[in-house]
Amino acid sequence: MRARFVVLVSLLSACAGNPIEEGRELFNAGRYPAAKAHLERIHGDDYRELDARTRTTYCLYRGLVFGALGDRQNAAAWLGLAKQTEEQYPGSLNRDDVVRLKLAEQQYGPLPNTSDPPPGM
Repeated sequence: MRARFVVLVSLLSACAGNPIEEGRELFNAGRYPAAKAHLERIHGDDYRELDARTRTTYCLYRGLVFGALGDRQNAAAWLGLAKQTEEQYPGSLNRDDVVRLKLAEQQYGPLPNTSDPPPGM
């Protein structure tokens, strides 16, 4: 019994520690403020240390969350970073996320080329 409990706690801990996946799930559930809070657990420029796939997904969902919360300027900046990274590392986003990025670009117009997200983000 105790061994099963330890295994369960280990599995839950492993799943609960990824702010990007948690942010994506919360976004998909329409819980945008909570998604934003989870994504903000990656501080400052720490996202630059992530591999291309993870970094691109992070930028995409930061942008989508800002957009869902009505902040078009920050949304476009983060979506622009996602687009640039996807272009630099094709296949960084899964198919569903590529579609989301294309739909976002249709909504926002051409996404800006930017090397950094807005200050304080």
